[in-house]
Amino acid sequence: MTDLASKDSPDLLSVAQTALLLCVTRQRVHDLIKKGQIVARKLGRYYYIEAAEVERYKNQPMGKPYQPRSTTSEPNSIDKGQ
Repeated sequence: MTDLASKDSPDLLSVAQTALLLCVTRQRVHDLIKKGQIVARKLGRYYYIEAAEVERYKNQPMGKPYQPRSTTSEPNSIDKGQ
């Protein structure tokens, strides 16, 4: 008898399982799939996400990229009035 979850096939998670792992709603997972931020496979009516893809998403940096403030001294509107 063959096992469907063999070493050759990746572990697939449902949208609900993915939502639990990411601590978000199922709708948020669907939004992430639509935006291409999480890669999913559609099997029939349902989406399935590889466990490795969930880990990749969890480990990516969040928020805006760091941009240091400008070091040039430009007069602001308060300085111009004097």
